[in-house]
Amino acid sequence: MRQRYETIPRYVPHAVKGHALNQNESQYELPERIQDKIRSIDLTGLSRYPVDELIRLKQRYAEYAGVDVKQLMVGSGSDELLAILCQALLDVEDLVVAPLPDFSMYGIYTQIARGQFVQPDEDGLSFDSLIRTIEANEPKLVLVSNPNNPTGKMWTHDELETLASRVPYLVVDEAYIDFTMMDAFTLKLETYSNVIILRTLSKAFGLANLRIGFMIADETLIANIDRFRSPFNVSGLSAAVAAVVLEDSAYIRDAVAFHNEQREKLVRLLRPVGTILPSRANFLYVQTLDSEMWAERFLQHGVHVRAFSDGIRVSAGTDEAYRLIQQTIEEVSSLENS
Repeated sequence: MRQRYETIPRYVPHAVKGHALNQNESQYELPERIQDKIRSIDLTGLSRYPVDELIRLKQRYAEYAGVDVKQLMVGSGSDELLAILCQALLDVEDLVVAPLPDFSMYGIYTQIARGQFVQPDEDGLSFDSLIRTIEANEPKLVLVSNPNNPTGKMWTHDELETLASRVPYLVVDEAYIDFTMMDAFTLKLETYSNVIILRTLSKAFGLANLRIGFMIADETLIANIDRFRSPFNVSGLSAAVAAVVLEDSAYIRDAVAFHNEQREKLVRLLRPVGTILPSRANFLYVQTLDSEMWAERFLQHGVHVRAFSDGIRVSAGTDEAYRLIQQTIEEVSSLENS
């Protein structure tokens, strides 16, 4: 094994019973009309490598995203694409900067690629703090999720353009952008050839099980990063199912509307827990010093939420999950007032 490999965190998945509101998965069921089309997929080509399926998937997603097919790379989730681009862009000891907090895998993939990962010391989600960190470290790569995971914060286009003008490469991780497509940064790619956008079908599209992600960037940059991708890195069956879903434009519209409605219900529900941060994604961040207590109490009722040091992140869920959340909050309130 390589030196200091033990410092790289290992992710071990665990089965979740009850209501999983800790992973920001979609709670919107695939309509029967789409399920019927998926059942009719031709399986006679399973002995062949997935060429046609991936071509079709890229065409469908390019149409959805409003980009050229040559600007796209497909990966096994946006996680794999993040790992690929870190391997492609980073030399040993290259510096990478991200806000604090942000997606935990940024630091892990930087470490795997033998880079150095830096985040602001304080006010980690303020633009000024991020700029100061960039100026002090002169990173090769900056990674930002927009909307931010876990808080839901939105970076403005002006802020992202400033970042793009200050660093060799900027990655804008738009895992949750389908919930607020008006904020998509794809239109700026013509101006900034050093910007890379990551997308996924795991969130709004509700296809986390398929592991489908996309990288969108300048055609030349995509061609260069593509050298680091494994051949046929995405299952043809996953690609075929994803293409069927992408062809039903009404589905994503209805799924987004459902999650937006459920998120607003959650806002009203969680007010007694703490301060709710603004969000346009399918989750809320609630600031509270009792985050571990709330996570444990919700878990006792079969509702999983994600606890952080200063708050909890809760995915938009079903009305049944909300009934259990309401019950938990009422029980805690009753104990506090007794």
